[in-house]
Amino acid sequence: MHDLFPDTVPLEQALPPPLLIDGKDELNLAEFPLSSISDRLDPDQKTMVFEDRIYDERRGEVITRKLTITASDQYGLPTALDDEVMLALVQVSKLQKFTGRKMSFSRSQIIAMLGWGDSGRSYERLETALNRWVGVTLYYEKAWWDKANKCWRDEKFHILDNVSIISRDSKNGTSPQLELPLCFFTWNDVIWRSFDAGNLKSIDFSFFVELSSAIAKRLYRFLDKRFFLRGEWKFEIKELCFEHIGLSRNYDVSNLKRKLKPALDELEAKGFIVPLPTSERFRRTAQGIWHIFFHKARQNTPDALREAGAASPLVLALKERGVALEAAESLVSQYPADLIAQQMMSFDFLMAQKDRKIIRNPAGYLVSAIRAEYAKPPDLSSEEDRQRKEVEAATRKTKREAKKREAAELEKTKEAARQRAIDGFWRDLPEGLRATYEKQALDEADAITNRFLKRDDEVGRLVRQDLLDKFVLKMMSAG
Repeated sequence: MHDLFPDTVPLEQALPPPLLIDGKDELNLAEFPLSSISDRLDPDQKTMVFEDRIYDERRGEVITRKLTITASDQYGLPTALDDEVMLALVQVSKLQKFTGRKMSFSRSQIIAMLGWGDSGRSYERLETALNRWVGVTLYYEKAWWDKANKCWRDEKFHILDNVSIISRDSKNGTSPQLELPLCFFTWNDVIWRSFDAGNLKSIDFSFFVELSSAIAKRLYRFLDKRFFLRGEWKFEIKELCFEHIGLSRNYDVSNLKRKLKPALDELEAKGFIVPLPTSERFRRTAQGIWHIFFHKARQNTPDALREAGAASPLVLALKERGVALEAAESLVSQYPADLIAQQMMSFDFLMAQKDRKIIRNPAGYLVSAIRAEYAKPPDLSSEEDRQRKEVEAATRKTKREAKKREAAELEKTKEAARQRAIDGFWRDLPEGLRATYEKQALDEADAITNRFLKRDDEVGRLVRQDLLDKFVLKMMSAG
């Protein structure tokens, strides 16, 4: 056993690949939430329950599926971040090709996968998550899909049977420059049998990690599973939010819409779901009953990429700011160009200011800003005024410089014309008359000029030529 699970692994094998586009998610884990959507829970709460009703074709009847989650007194219930850690553990198994229940890993590998900073706080947060998962018990009632036997089962288990942490300073006789100490976790047999039966779906784990909203991440996993069956879905909004996302049951419909909006904007902006107006996204289907509608967006196929190349400048400008092609096209078709341009200007200003409202989900914020016609940031007016004054000053400077260049060109043209006239005057004079005129011009020189004329150098020659040129110009002006 020791040979199968060495305490160390070469560094290059311990690090995660730069992208995990072809990740994996266990289908049962994607159906019901295993945690609250919040990162903070009431420490006295030790149980969560989720349930829904579906039609079971095999039985020919509607069944109620129920998941009860109980926690240990010491570590409590899992949170949204703990759920991300669990999904990362699935990716560790995927990278090791699901070769067994016991999996080796390094904590730095998990932290890198999740995009957390390499700090002591991240290591503490990871250990807390692992402690919680070891202490959590799941009770599935007609809610665990047994792929091997094609039926819903009751199952009761811990997801992780054990976790073994090997500290960084453990001694194992290997070179620390070449190898890293590893840790181990062991899947419970129930979930391992589900892995082994192939009850898995593909997931773009890199896309998942890039999502900023915990609601968006939960919704992405759930919808990505459902979209495998068909591209359009509708759900009763309370059932979706309470039973499949894990939002508080204290919210009414209006508050559920408000909580969902940033996540919907983000999934639209990143091109996962088709953008829909609020009136089409949420529809009241009966008294007090609201449904929410989803349409799977186009993928980045060659046709879609070619279409992106032919997109309008406004669509391309939105895409440059992180908005997905289909969302950008939808916005450009629905809203005035000047409104979109103004919101992009505000967006660029806020991004430059690193505004906290926008920095976590820039594309989603921009989509919301266009749809809701957000007011211009107060500081943007003064910034625009400053930029306008800078532009005006630069324009005035450009005009002054242009006038100077025009005047210089004009003077240059006049000087060339004068020189041609002077050269022609001397060229057309009879030989004897030229000598007479030159003597007359030099005789008119004052005492200072005469001192320069006596110099046998370049200065003397230039003074002599200037004196002769002025004499010629005076002769021509006199007629």
